Amino acid sequence: MSRARTDDDGESGQIMLLSLGFGVLALALVLVVAAASSVYLERKQLLALADGAAADAADAIDYGLYYAGERDGLPLSDSSVHAAVGEHLQESAAAGSFHGLGVAGATGTSDGRTAQVTLTAVARPAVVPWVLVPWSDGFSISVTSSARAD
Repeated sequence: MSRARTDDDGESGQIMLLSLGFGVLALALVLVVAAASSVYLERKQLLALADGAAADAADAIDYGLYYAGERDGLPLSDSSVHAAVGEHLQESAAAGSFHGLGVAGATGTSDGRTAQVTLTAVARPAVVPWVLVPWSDGFSISVTSSARAD
């Protein structure tokens, strides 16, 4: 009877190794998902900031075009949109939380009535596991939002 208990066909310690490997794999997966989620949430915050800047820029009429009567409604120009976006970013508390925040060259108006705002920033993952070490300095993110003045 005692011989049957000690003879385990060489399986001693195998479940411990398997459990340890599974634990390491699960921890790595959780860290990667947490890092990807933090980058995604930072992109959503940048999009919300661009939405607010576009809404603010849609009301920034170009007074030279407005008083000249060249266009119907509230006329916009690229310079009035850029000025409104710059002012909105200076006044916004959320703008200070982004690294490398900038206004891209696509910001302006294409038809004189729609303000298009493109913002760029660098998103840094909250948790940098060994898998994401090449990107530890951050990911470049860019969002575009538009608003129409009527």
